[in-house]
Amino acid sequence: MENEEAYASWSRLKPDTKFAVEQLAAVLGAAGESAEAVFDAYLFAKKDLARSMQDLLRATLPPSRPAFAELRSRVSESLQARFGDRIPERYLAVPYDSVACQDLFGLLRENLGKPVDATVLRAINADDIHTERRIRELRELGLRIDSVKHEGAGCYLLASLDLGPAQMPALVAKAIKKSSLPQAEQNKLIAALDA
Repeated sequence: MENEEAYASWSRLKPDTKFAVEQLAAVLGAAGESAEAVFDAYLFAKKDLARSMQDLLRATLPPSRPAFAELRSRVSESLQARFGDRIPERYLAVPYDSVACQDLFGLLRENLGKPVDATVLRAINADDIHTERRIRELRELGLRIDSVKHEGAGCYLLASLDLGPAQMPALVAKAIKKSSLPQAEQNKLIAALDA
């Protein structure tokens, strides 16, 4: 295993996950179980399975934090180089430093140039419904992540580790728009992005 810490976590979760799946199987095999009982057992098993499979998947990948920190550093350098002379530094801070983004980047990076099934990407985020939003955030950092079909499944493909400069003005503009500056000052700073 590439990531011993994640493997150890998976090993700790494994008995609870096995129990949850056995409970679901027992409810499904019982005659006359109510829909509510089946649904409760499903939700219980789904939650345990999601956490367990997340750690198992993490265990197969090298730790992604150093590579994600390097990516964020490159984004920061790019923002400073392009806009540092005319935009206040607080609007050049690199957003999206979540574990979810880090894990998604790690999985996509490990499969650079290859399609990764969207369901696998959801698994690395414990079946979080916001996985697609986190993919969009990685795109906003300047990564080219394509939506593709592979053998009938929806997938994402990290085409390159190079940063796309076209995303940088929008990233800064988004930070400016979130600020408490008066609209006129926001507009002035956003106009300065094109200078």
